[in-house]
Amino acid sequence: MADQDETPASKKRTDPTSQLARGELVHAEVKPLDLSGIPSVITGIIAWAIAFVVLLIFRDELKKNGTEWWLWVTVAGFGLGWIGLAYCRRRWAAIQAGHRPPTED
Repeated sequence: MADQDETPASKKRTDPTSQLARGELVHAEVKPLDLSGIPSVITGIIAWAIAFVVLLIFRDELKKNGTEWWLWVTVAGFGLGWIGLAYCRRRWAAIQAGHRPPTED
C-alpha cells in the first residue's frame, strides 16, 4: 500500500520555480530600455493634458455632479509632471557626466 502512495524519484517537477531552484534555468541579463525616464514622464504629461481637455469639454456635467475638482486633479498632474521632467533631466545629466551611477535610485 505504501508503494502506491509514493511518487517515483525520477519524476521531477517541471514548473519554472523548481527548475530555477535546481539551476536548470538561467536568467539573462537584460538592460532596462530607458535609463533616463524622460520619455515616460513626457508621456505622462501629455496624458494629463489630454485628460484636462476631455474634462474641460464635460465641465458642465462635472459641475452638476459635484465632481469639478477632477479638472484640478489633471492640472496638478500636469504641473507635477513638469517637476518630474526637470528632476529626470537633471538626474540624466549627472549620469552622463559621471557624477552618479545609473542604477542608484
